[in-house]
Amino acid sequence: MDTVPAAPITERFGRLFDTLDSDHDGFVTWADYRRLVDRYVHGYGLDPQERRAQAIGASYQMLWQELLRHSGVEGERLEREEFVGAMHAASEDRSRFNAAEGVAEAVFDLLDTDGDDRISREEFLRYANALGAEAADAEQRFAGVDTDQDGFISRQEFVLSAREYLFGDDTRSPGGFVFGVL
Repeated sequence: MDTVPAAPITERFGRLFDTLDSDHDGFVTWADYRRLVDRYVHGYGLDPQERRAQAIGASYQMLWQELLRHSGVEGERLEREEFVGAMHAASEDRSRFNAAEGVAEAVFDLLDTDGDDRISREEFLRYANALGAEAADAEQRFAGVDTDQDGFISRQEFVLSAREYLFGDDTRSPGGFVFGVL
């Protein structure tokens, strides 16, 4: 993918910061990520010990640890600028497992409730509802991610949408849904 100017990345990850800072204290912490994970688990009526619930929690925990590692801060919370820089660095880090893509994979598995390795419109709308999205917005995002227009989102389309959100030119990319951005 082409290099994206700093401004769109800052805007994109700033919106992600705003979404994650659910207690509005000006910092993102593991507690903020935990609240997002809990929304997924409760929205899907999962037992917290169920494998899909554990996988989504572990994926976000790995991403959080990578954000802390890339931020260089001593504490356990990130201000907006620290978060944006760390998210950018963690997203591009290919030295090990890419935590951002790992989150996309885990969210895909969460949404694919029937295990057919694709996400139906109904499965996607259930996810959108768990995040508190409007139905019309969710329909539009589904159409944006379903690039082959077959009525389903494949794992490849889903992960690609996350990559497009992280690195593409469109700061309103439908792939932001992967990370909880409405």
